[in-house]
Amino acid sequence: MNITDEKREQSINSILDKGLAAPVSTPGFLRNMLRELGPNVIFRGALSGVLLSVLVAAVYVLMIILYADGLSDQFNYHSLLFLFSPLLFLGLTLSTEVVERMEGNGLYELKMTFRYTARQIAGFRLLVFSLAGVFFAIVGGYSHYAVTEMGYLLQLIALSLSSLFLCTLLIIYAMRRFRAGWWTGATVWAVLSILPMAVNRQAWEELLSHLPPALTLGVAAVSFILFLREIKIITKEVRYADC
Repeated sequence: MNITDEKREQSINSILDKGLAAPVSTPGFLRNMLRELGPNVIFRGALSGVLLSVLVAAVYVLMIILYADGLSDQFNYHSLLFLFSPLLFLGLTLSTEVVERMEGNGLYELKMTFRYTARQIAGFRLLVFSLAGVFFAIVGGYSHYAVTEMGYLLQLIALSLSSLFLCTLLIIYAMRRFRAGWWTGATVWAVLSILPMAVNRQAWEELLSHLPPALTLGVAAVSFILFLREIKIITKEVRYADC
């Protein structure tokens, strides 16, 4: 059977049109995930972890407001602010992961049967939790400023945001590369935040208290951009094993 070049070209184009899907942007991918799976699947099993994390974060802010003024001679506020600014994000991330893994209803295996991998769903949750963490970091920075009257507001909020986004970047970077990335990232963050305080608390406090807001905001912005880049990479992944 003879096939003309024109018909051959038409057939090739028809196959390509049917077989190739148009690339989807990262925001479009996340919108499709939310629309197709819904919050009940994406955040299924996370309610108890969310409630616990919000409670812990509220207690932290309340302690700052009620007690920090009387303990001002004993604590280094910039160091503690840097350490605890990602508290809500870490609490939401780790508690929901624990709840999901401990559930006996096969939720993790269920997610693996969907169009989206478990890691892509986790990436979506990390993005949402990071946005919640921004609110908490700002509230924490303002609470420190209002109670201690040390430094100035922009400096404390900038330090809080840089701490938060450095932590989010570390968590998602570890999650994408290691099986136990959640815990690896959280452990590394805790070590990197506590170790300078243990080695030379005063010097660490002095360094953090003199960082210009332009620098810490720049660190926060770069960290957030790299965090979004990790999200984008995750949305492009196609895995069929342990995701």
